Amino acid sequence: MTVDTDAQADGTPDTDENGAAETPSPGRPSGRIRLLAFAAVVALVAGLAGAVGYLLWDRSSLDDARGSALDAGRRYATDLATYSWDSLDRNLSVVRENSAGDFAEQYEEVATSLSEMIRQYQGTSSGEIVEAGLVSGDRDRAEVIVFLDQTVTNTNSPEPRIDRNRMQLSLIREGDQWKLTDVQLL
Repeated sequence: MTVDTDAQADGTPDTDENGAAETPSPGRPSGRIRLLAFAAVVALVAGLAGAVGYLLWDRSSLDDARGSALDAGRRYATDLATYSWDSLDRNLSVVRENSAGDFAEQYEEVATSLSEMIRQYQGTSSGEIVEAGLVSGDRDRAEVIVFLDQTVTNTNSPEPRIDRNRMQLSLIREGDQWKLTDVQLL
């Protein structure tokens, strides 16, 4: 069964004032075509809006990841350069907790061998970030370069000595946290 959309409610076809059946003019699309065209335009606009929204979210998400990697790199560089002989275990555990992979194992070995000397000479160090920047980064990996002044004292050198360090830190994302995987002094 077909339905005549141009028919009146009582089933009789639409007529003009002379009683002749109306036919759609050849230059004007029917109501059904106009409705389909309108629906297509709405769908296209909705699709474009969704695509633009996704791209903006994606870009924002990447910017957030890069920003958090830079923040983590700055914090970890400071953690590496800051310690005190009388709270050394706590200082070293902060770095251990934020390390991963081979770097975590290497750090454990170095920290163990240096701990005795730091305690023996009552070493202290304070790191202060001068500048830091993101070398590269995405949502899962980042390279951060840090310029850091490290003020060091110990019983052999009671006058503070400032070492100007440059470090490149490699980071990976584990869950919602960045972890150190490598540190290179430049």
